Amino acid sequence: MPPRASRTPRPGDATLSVTKAARVLGVHPNTVRAWSDAGRLRYYRINDRGDRRYRQADLQRFLAAAASGAPAHELDASGSRLVRRGAADAPMLTDTPAGLDLLADLAEIASFPAGLDPALDEACRRIRVATGAALVGIWERRPGGLVPRATDVEGAGVTAARGMVSSRGLFSLALESTIPIHARPGLPGPAPVLGLGTDELVVRIPGGEAPWGLLVLAGAMQLGLDDGKRLAGAIARTLGVLIRGAATTEQASMRLRRSEALRRIATDLASRLDVGDVVRDLSDHARVLFGADRVAVILRDTEDRISSPAGIGFSSQFMELARSIEEARVGQRDIPLRRPVVLLGADAARTGSPIRAAGIQEGVETLVVAPLVDGHDLLGMLYLAHDQAYRWREADIDAAEALAGDAAIAVRSARTFGRMAAWAAQLQSIQRLGGRLSGLRDVGAIGHAIATELRQLIDYENVRVYRVRDADLVPVAMLGHGAVYSDETVEDLTVAVGEGMTGWVARFRVPQLVDDTANDPRAITIPGTPPDADESMLLAPMIHEGVCLGVLVLSKQGLRQFTEDDLRLLVIYASFAGQAMANADATARLHEQSSALERRLRAQRELLRVTESILTTLDQRALLEGITDSLGTLIRCDNIAIEVVERPTGLLVPLTARGVHADEYLAPWEPGESGIATWVVDHNEPVLIEDERNDPRINHFRSIGRIDGSLIVVPLIGPSGAAGVLTLERLGTSARFDEEEFELVKLFAAQVSIALRNAEVFHAAEVRARTDTLTGLLNHGTFKDWLGRSVASREPFGLVIIDLDEFRDVNNTLGHQAGDRLLREIAAAILGAARDTDAVFRYGGDEFVVILPRSDADGLASVAERIRAAVATVGGPGTRWAAEGMHVAASIGAALYPIDGDNAEEVLLAADRACFVAKRGGRGRVATADEGLALAAEFTLSEPTPVDPPTVFPA
Repeated sequence: MPPRASRTPRPGDATLSVTKAARVLGVHPNTVRAWSDAGRLRYYRINDRGDRRYRQADLQRFLAAAASGAPAHELDASGSRLVRRGAADAPMLTDTPAGLDLLADLAEIASFPAGLDPALDEACRRIRVATGAALVGIWERRPGGLVPRATDVEGAGVTAARGMVSSRGLFSLALESTIPIHARPGLPGPAPVLGLGTDELVVRIPGGEAPWGLLVLAGAMQLGLDDGKRLAGAIARTLGVLIRGAATTEQASMRLRRSEALRRIATDLASRLDVGDVVRDLSDHARVLFGADRVAVILRDTEDRISSPAGIGFSSQFMELARSIEEARVGQRDIPLRRPVVLLGADAARTGSPIRAAGIQEGVETLVVAPLVDGHDLLGMLYLAHDQAYRWREADIDAAEALAGDAAIAVRSARTFGRMAAWAAQLQSIQRLGGRLSGLRDVGAIGHAIATELRQLIDYENVRVYRVRDADLVPVAMLGHGAVYSDETVEDLTVAVGEGMTGWVARFRVPQLVDDTANDPRAITIPGTPPDADESMLLAPMIHEGVCLGVLVLSKQGLRQFTEDDLRLLVIYASFAGQAMANADATARLHEQSSALERRLRAQRELLRVTESILTTLDQRALLEGITDSLGTLIRCDNIAIEVVERPTGLLVPLTARGVHADEYLAPWEPGESGIATWVVDHNEPVLIEDERNDPRINHFRSIGRIDGSLIVVPLIGPSGAAGVLTLERLGTSARFDEEEFELVKLFAAQVSIALRNAEVFHAAEVRARTDTLTGLLNHGTFKDWLGRSVASREPFGLVIIDLDEFRDVNNTLGHQAGDRLLREIAAAILGAARDTDAVFRYGGDEFVVILPRSDADGLASVAERIRAAVATVGGPGTRWAAEGMHVAASIGAALYPIDGDNAEEVLLAADRACFVAKRGGRGRVATADEGLALAAEFTLSEPTPVDPPTVFPA
């Protein structure tokens, strides 16, 4: 290593640590730190810990100034001598350019990019250096008092005031005064408040409608009274401009960053499908977004129950208090405003809130509570706290409100997803349990299965399965957990229909959710149990074919232990149980008739076989024919008919009939006409008539008159009562229908009802799949299928393509709703112009197709011309389209199979070419496939225009 003297000198911009700077200056490192804190020696912060570095050039200037004889305490940070004011020959500051330079310096500081706080620190330093004051401070006015934002003092021996000060005395006067206030020790007027033992000049800093804060200059300043006040006022006004500009820039930048952060947070929260994940992510994002040290989230569920608080940093006592406050809010039906509230901190107003007191006991400096509100529903509360002072600006409050709103939406979405997933799983469980019940044929076994398996769906402590026996409700199964329910007996639990809550449900067939049984007027206390015990109950009737067969009852100790979802599950399960009980009852009745056991068993097996067949048939016509044929093989009869109730007229409409009087049964009912079929529909009750000649309810056929015979008429049950009737007639008096056959028909009718509903649902879905939503015509997909089948049949048919002319003018001029209405009118016109045997389709957006079965050239030309004329009539004189100046016309192309094409694609192409020729030849005309042959070499099949979603739906 070369000797120290030969080392290369450091460059002027080299930076040195405190220790090395002390070696250069020849002093102790603590002296260097003291000079730095006093503003005598310039330094630079290099990291978040606050480590300092000193430039070599600054140290050299400082040494040069000290060598000139100036004491160190009279040098400023650049090493220049400070000018002390007040000497007899020293000019006043406002008499020199220094005052203007100071104001220019302050204006320059306004462009600092680091933010408001660094700008205020630098402003204090420059003001103190320029004025020679012992202390320069800037205080901000807040609701709780004055808070120091920046302070610069002369020397290490002067201590700046910290913390919040009350706006009393000198500061209070300055806030209310438009001119600076000068206070001197021992003289009349306001007394100094900083305790420095010297005079103080205090002037308010403007901030719009109210002062932003105060500027304080104290000690070692001997400005003239007027001169000092004038300078201080100018400085304060400049600071006001600086503060507003920096605050605006800082706020805009912060809002931009917050907006982007909130967007990312909202996306992240929305992707969570579990409420627990939403709460955890919300806590993490809130801590990062606001720098919070403690976060708590309290949620309320759809039943207004408060969840256990989740979060980080708060004590268990604080969490429990927050929970109790939310529970009280639920009881009071209190929904707070969306705006977050600052309960603790410099900007918080003093209140008597218990949560504010709890925050003080927690030792936090700030506490904010933000409601999680979605629409008009309060989903919970978010608590944010800082252990150190934190200023909640308006932008922060806005961000907290936005975060809480996004969190509320995420919580609701996660709950909805969870509820849907739970419902899907529960419905699967219900189907499995219902399937097991349907396999049981004994009432006792069904009751036991219900009591043991229902717990898979709903949490309860006691279950009772009641059956209706004459006028009583008798428990056929019961299972209790705990001492309260362990000693129940059948005798204690048996009640009359209409008595108690269970009897009430059996009588009115309305399921019930009872949150507090002790306070329900229908309740009956079971012997040996306390009358005022807290208990919740669920009750659902087991209904089959409109008859209540029994009641399922679930109980649990405590209030509000069940939810509406629990009740819905029990109602669905009760329907399976009712079907199982009905099946069990029917089986029991069949077994009781020992004299016809074998015959009935054979009939039952045949019934099950036929039922399986009809339940797998979704075509209504095939289903009805299968019903009449199958039932005729089970039970000998001379006539069988099925009639359904037409909605909304309520008239019975014959659908199918077999037998010697089939034509009479298929004759339509007249309005107001009544008979045994209408009686069964009105009463929703099956009847067995052994002698139809003498039953006054029977409306005998006029062409036949009264005859001897017996009837079985049973209702076909729909979603809201009887949807039709199944009638069997056996003529003569020798072999009338008996009870056994009556029961078989009722069982069969129950399955027929289900099969008809399945077929109806399937038919409706099939129609929707094949039909265009807007026009009601068959759609494009159905056309392709129909065209393929028409070609496959090898029978001649005609094909007409209709393309509306200038249809886009209607959409562009009158709007898409008007265009949709016009399409519907044109569709109706085409349908009216076509033959009854023709099939009309919507081919594209403004294109239609008609298939004419078994048509020749003359018939094709005639229908095509009628369609052209019908379309033109839609926009003819006197129509609203003519009034709007719209020209309604269509270009039509016609082709014949197999003359113009040997397959589906060729005949479609021939018609499409002809339509193109018609459009090119002047529009509003019909062209044939022969006319389109001229384009055969240059024309390919064009795709139809897309079908837009309708804006106007059929009535």
